[in-house]
Amino acid sequence: MKFLRWVLSILSPQRGESEFPNNVYQLLQDAHTHMRSEDYGKARPLFLEAIASRDNIKEPETISYILMSLGSTWLLTEQLEDGIAFFSEYIIRYPEDSRAYGERAAVLWYSGRLQEAIGDYSRALELQPGDILSLSGRGQVLAEAGEHRRSMEDLNLALVTLKTVSRPDSSWDKFYEQVEAFVHNGRGLALAGLGESAWAMDEFEVSIRLSPDNAWVYHNRAQVYDRAGSREKANEDYQKALTKKSPALTSNRKALAQARVRELSNS
Repeated sequence: MKFLRWVLSILSPQRGESEFPNNVYQLLQDAHTHMRSEDYGKARPLFLEAIASRDNIKEPETISYILMSLGSTWLLTEQLEDGIAFFSEYIIRYPEDSRAYGERAAVLWYSGRLQEAIGDYSRALELQPGDILSLSGRGQVLAEAGEHRRSMEDLNLALVTLKTVSRPDSSWDKFYEQVEAFVHNGRGLALAGLGESAWAMDEFEVSIRLSPDNAWVYHNRAQVYDRAGSREKANEDYQKALTKKSPALTSNRKALAQARVRELSNS
């Protein structure tokens, strides 16, 4: 997932440094600058220094923002084992922090450890029922794991919640639009698994309209075409998946897509 747009509301000038402990405000400002320039290696130590003041940060939203940003730095650089190690240690200290389970789940998912990811998303939802990110994440992992009906339950609930959630201001709109795109992508994969191919394609189209640079939706649709024997359409979507960057495929998914493109192109 791309860097969260609602950081702007957390770091708005109206809030000011006085609302943050120690030098956390400046750390987050500097980290935000690095994230915007996609320099995740420089952003991460600043977020780590900020979260070291966690016990003195009074707003749960700020803690969640730091954890989500840290998760993004490991996902986007594919330093997945480092991310798992950090969140595992953090959870030992703060076992009631739902966002930490959600972020570890995402890193486990990208690592291919689907059942562990489902477990972490489930724990996150126990601690924070109805959390959109955890519902969306677990729903998509369940779809990849072949549990299509359970997947649809989560994704349907995420979609309903998205339509009713209160948004503080318009700065949140893009963030929720991206989440909705991911939900529709997961629904497409789950519906295809349930044999609802036409409906699945509609869901992929909605996802692409909302987030046209998401490599994963093209990759998922390519797999559906591939299984259906639509080799030309599958090849086209695999190639699109290899060019999209927001977010891009992981290196192992890229390798699989590249191999399939070669096979389809040579057949």
